[in-house]
Amino acid sequence: MKIRKASASDTEEVKALWAYCFEKPSDPFFQWYFQELYTPETVLLGEEKGQAACDLHRRPYRMSVRGQVFDTDYIVGVATHPAARGRGYASELLRSAFHLAAKEGKPFVTLMPSAASYYLPMGFGFFVHQWERKASPEHLAPLGKKPVSCRVLAGCGEWQELASVYEAYTKDRNGFTLRDEASWKSHIEGQLKDGYIALVYDEKGPSGYLFYSLDDRRMIVTEMAFANESGRKGLYSFMAGHRGSMDECIWYEPLDDHSFRYWEDGAEHTYIKNRSFPYMLARLTDPVTAFDGLPCREDITGAVAFQLVDSFLPENSGIYVLRAEDGKISALKEDVFYSLKCHIEDISGVRLGEDIPEPSFCLNAGSLAELFMGAAGLSELEKLEKIRWLTEDAKERADVLALTDTMLPEEKNWVNEWF
Repeated sequence: MKIRKASASDTEEVKALWAYCFEKPSDPFFQWYFQELYTPETVLLGEEKGQAACDLHRRPYRMSVRGQVFDTDYIVGVATHPAARGRGYASELLRSAFHLAAKEGKPFVTLMPSAASYYLPMGFGFFVHQWERKASPEHLAPLGKKPVSCRVLAGCGEWQELASVYEAYTKDRNGFTLRDEASWKSHIEGQLKDGYIALVYDEKGPSGYLFYSLDDRRMIVTEMAFANESGRKGLYSFMAGHRGSMDECIWYEPLDDHSFRYWEDGAEHTYIKNRSFPYMLARLTDPVTAFDGLPCREDITGAVAFQLVDSFLPENSGIYVLRAEDGKISALKEDVFYSLKCHIEDISGVRLGEDIPEPSFCLNAGSLAELFMGAAGLSELEKLEKIRWLTEDAKERADVLALTDTMLPEEKNWVNEWF
């Protein structure tokens, strides 16, 4: 199979693959995507005997991870022609997408899985789960409070008001995308093709918004953000206002949200159904570029060395050292340097010791992605047996856990992109 970037002449085949696997050409989103968002050069195409066998779309985003801004690819629309399935073409195409991202300076990619079990063996790890919450409008009413005012938007004119809510909502969060004017307008236009946007206000201004659709007496919210608790309650009140016309409201909130502790009558079990919703995967394409330069606390000094086993991108396997100093993390892959150290020790008889630390533990690519993205700290990965210790020294293990958890703490992750 030949893999290449698509060109304008491939557009009809790309559309046909999307239509077969996702929406029909008559669907409003299909029409909007290919008229307004699609660009051939962001599609990676697998070609067999001159025909498109599979493709994927590399949606460019900027993301905030651990206080650092990264360019990345959000991979969507992974599709294989029915006659080409079962041959491993999609895996080969994804591997090429990882290589291309690394070449372009994008140290990780993200993906929303339809079946995570397919992607996890490729080195992906979950970095965002959300609460999926369901309730009738009647049962939401006691949790809401009528906002000062409310609007249902008809266009992009209020994008800055949405942006102000988004900025407040993501202030202490991690792993979210950065949205500028163009991306906000695109986001709004895509939503309004087949849905609605509600914006609520408190005394100070915009305090919350919903992107939602109405389907078969259900209100389905695909994005919810609020600047403060009055914004959240205003949105609950807006949803509750649909009693009589809607039987059920479905919405999503961050997994770290504990507002259910304050709901009356045990509502999280009886009236409002909660379930964790696995949302987004991440995959490192270049671990050194990912970790190098990350900010950390200025009082932290020390180094952690580990061995990465990456069976899907074996060129990434090796020994890595993360060193914290002066509020920054420096990263180095020790393959060459480690061999040089061994050579110097052999010919000189001098042990270089801790200046070039020995690896303390081993982990796979999916666990490293979770650690980098802040979905899990090293202590959690150890408890879940996601790392394998390479040292028997109990004190060294404790020191490594303490240092790594301080350098790379768990974060409050949230992201909400659909295309």
